[in-house]
Amino acid sequence: MPKEVTKSFDSSFARELIAWQLAQGRHDLPWQHDRTAYRVWLSEIMLQQTQVSTVIERYQAFLRRFPTIFELANAHVDDVLAEWSGLGYYTRARNLHLCAQRVVHEYQGVFPDAVDELEKLPGIGRSTAAAIVVFAYGKKAAILDGNVKRVLARIWGIEDDLTKTSHLKSVWSLAESLLPDDENGVVPYTQGLMDFGATACTPATPICITEAAICPFMRRCKAFKQGRVLDLPLKARSIKVEHLNMDWLVVFERNRFVLEKRINRGIWEGLWCFPETLPFKWVEEERYSPIKHVLTHRRMSIRPIRVKPKTTSLKLSDDFRWVSTEEALALGLPKPVKDFLQQLSRVRDVA
Repeated sequence: MPKEVTKSFDSSFARELIAWQLAQGRHDLPWQHDRTAYRVWLSEIMLQQTQVSTVIERYQAFLRRFPTIFELANAHVDDVLAEWSGLGYYTRARNLHLCAQRVVHEYQGVFPDAVDELEKLPGIGRSTAAAIVVFAYGKKAAILDGNVKRVLARIWGIEDDLTKTSHLKSVWSLAESLLPDDENGVVPYTQGLMDFGATACTPATPICITEAAICPFMRRCKAFKQGRVLDLPLKARSIKVEHLNMDWLVVFERNRFVLEKRINRGIWEGLWCFPETLPFKWVEEERYSPIKHVLTHRRMSIRPIRVKPKTTSLKLSDDFRWVSTEEALALGLPKPVKDFLQQLSRVRDVA
């Protein structure tokens, strides 16, 4: 593509994207209304690694539980994890709580309006900080989440390995150079980037290779012209998957059972789970159907085993708790624990 044509397209890209967003973008997502920094921040954290359809329902429930940053900061972390239960990547929830406390204590509950200040807060990276600055304060800042990387890599034919910092730096520079000159356009432009990547320039079925619609950038998209749309951006190296085997020891007594809070232990740190070891001797009573749980980097094989203590006087530390099913479901639980409990409850109801 001739240099002068590329330069002309760079300058018109924002205008064309804004026009597309106004006509075909998303306008009714719950976090697009009453855009406060708190609401924008919460939606951005939730949308990391979680589908929009899932976030819509959980976002609204979370706001009902913690309507302001002050309620969130003053809550116990267990309550935050309980409300987050099932969304996965629980470090997000712990950082959410820490960040809320920092904003309340250091900024009197008002998020900073500068990217570099926001990046100092727990769980907020450069792109999330930029989204807050744009949507909450209307200031110019470039985002570069997974959707945006894909859009820019395809249209500009970027074949670099974007997992490398040096290559990613140049894409950040491109993203910043494409920002609209008029600050009034920064919100629809940024929303347009997000929407275009999420709904049009998707990973597996972008609209340019279907008959459903025509991409407004097809004539100038390098990946499309070269027949390499599905090749860009370059796929990350295959992730080494860890296979984990674990036993859950299920202790029942008068419709209650024992859960253990995982302290400083792995992916479910701070959540309540069935114990893998018990501080007393026991005998096996029954084996339940095995559970398979798949995460990005892990494949888990879980064997729930109902056990009976050999003693009638059980001494448990504060990390263990006797709970009913109803009480357990109000705690922060990993998804497989929650699913198993609900399954057990249905079986007992039928019986």
